[in-house]
Amino acid sequence: MKLTKQMDDSTNKRKAKGKDDIVHILADLQENHNHTWYKELYERNCKWLDDIALFYRGNHISYDTMFKNMEKYARALRVLGLHEGCEIPICLSNTPELVYLLGAISIIGAKANIFGTDFDHEYIVDIINSCDHTVLFIVDHAYLLLEDAIHASNIQKIVITSLVDSLLASGNPFEQYDKKHGQIKEVRLQCIGRDKRNINIDEFVALGATCEEKVMSDSGLDHEFIITYTSGSTNTTRPKAIVHTTRSLITIGRCHDPEIQKTASMKDFTVQAHIPVHSNTDIISSISDALMQGSKLALEPIYDKDFFIDSLLINQPTYVLATRSFWVNAAKKILFTKEYQDLRLPFMMIPFSVGEPLELNEEKLINRCLHKVKAGTNQIPLPFSVVTISVAGGDCEHGGIFWVVFRALQNKKFSNLVHKHEQGLMPFGMVEVAILDEKGNRCKPYQLGRLVANSPCTMKGYKNNPDATAAFFMKDVTGKVWGDCNVYSYMDKMGGIHIKGRIPDRSESIPLFQIADKILEDRKHILSCEVVASEGRIVAHVEFQPNVTSHQREILVKLKTKCDRTFGQDMPEILWRIRSFEEGFPLSGCGKRSAKALVAEGTSNCIKLS
Repeated sequence: MKLTKQMDDSTNKRKAKGKDDIVHILADLQENHNHTWYKELYERNCKWLDDIALFYRGNHISYDTMFKNMEKYARALRVLGLHEGCEIPICLSNTPELVYLLGAISIIGAKANIFGTDFDHEYIVDIINSCDHTVLFIVDHAYLLLEDAIHASNIQKIVITSLVDSLLASGNPFEQYDKKHGQIKEVRLQCIGRDKRNINIDEFVALGATCEEKVMSDSGLDHEFIITYTSGSTNTTRPKAIVHTTRSLITIGRCHDPEIQKTASMKDFTVQAHIPVHSNTDIISSISDALMQGSKLALEPIYDKDFFIDSLLINQPTYVLATRSFWVNAAKKILFTKEYQDLRLPFMMIPFSVGEPLELNEEKLINRCLHKVKAGTNQIPLPFSVVTISVAGGDCEHGGIFWVVFRALQNKKFSNLVHKHEQGLMPFGMVEVAILDEKGNRCKPYQLGRLVANSPCTMKGYKNNPDATAAFFMKDVTGKVWGDCNVYSYMDKMGGIHIKGRIPDRSESIPLFQIADKILEDRKHILSCEVVASEGRIVAHVEFQPNVTSHQREILVKLKTKCDRTFGQDMPEILWRIRSFEEGFPLSGCGKRSAKALVAEGTSNCIKLS
């Protein structure tokens, strides 16, 4: 007991010092970095302009070239009449053209509204019409999907890019991988002549040659810079629009600096950006943060769980953010198919899981995969791989809250063994988190409650949705205002946050995540589990471990008995849906498990146990 008290005291002293440090850092940002995102990127990278900023299918683009292209795009925007405060609709992929455009929008002090192709068409019309009607930027394959919505909008000029715009003149050296998917091709020629408003990216850039006026904005940290959208796991076609200021991007960039985060410099890292660009995670945590750290940003335009392994082979990232679902799918392919039996990924030192909770059962599978492919051995030349899955996250509204490097190794720390708990998610120093009970009081350690947070990176609000914004910001019993993460969580004595499940809109005798947790305790047999309410019934979707091919019904009977004994008379009747190892779980457009899709499946393929 004396030892653990000493450890707790030491932890509290470090937290107090960390808070003092972050106060000084945030004050310095306000005083010395109250400018555009573009200016911050330039000041942080002006000493190595010849270094590689962007990598795209074999094309290495320097920081100097990147900044010059941003400036060209900015002059073209001004010629089209766009200026500080204008809102520009964007539907692009992870390509260099997206990065140039974001820099240009920052330069002139405008705002980027970045939406996705899988949104409802009427919603897309509303998004475009709510922006300035001068210009829409869209990639060619998205144009063909959304042409009806674009025709119904009031847009005046349409700039069409292509996934081949930044390919090398000699062609695509990764054709062997890309031909599996067939998306790295130009379909713009099918688009340009269909509407007199359409121009290609070269015609757009050429407009800037006539611009002689000032283009550099004086906007600062509180400028509304980007509008991204929620992940769509619960509302796929009409996700909420989130407004973030420049402060979000610059603050996260500063707080990831090695002297702040106490981790290795990312200067020599290659960071892969492949999550859809309408996600805050892609814009802030992949694109912006990589460039803030002087990294090489590998832009991957294809987002498909079955292409993920190929994307790693193309881009060879040191550091990559992907959802739990993408990692689990990759681990299955690597461990259990002949195609990847000899695969090695020695370049991948920090594989991050983001966007959704990672269960221990799945984490073990992923770490087994990372060991097999000898992840990280290029950087850490040991006879065995020490790389394990890392965890980051929070929610899109907060712009990132947590960061844990090599979580499995963290679990082995002596402090965790003493306290007998799994490693929780550790908040950034600039984030304040709390767990509140139903009355708004702070919960005690290990007491389940509602996770709330405050951060300089918290959104300004939802665009044109004051009711949702008001519901997001809540007060505790002291009157302090917090951003609501809308999930059940508890905090351990080390300050780690353990996220347990989304808080439902309706009352439940037993939170559904508690049923899932009880099922997942059977780590020998169960790999994954999601419990949802569908058609007035409770459905447990379970995926068995790969070695469990028989006696599945008998295992479910035992799990049902375990749940009945644990929860007693409050335990509702469960229908069971066995998801095959090959089938897995349906995903949203951002690659997370889709609760909406599971609910929509209904109960027709379920088992009722007597």
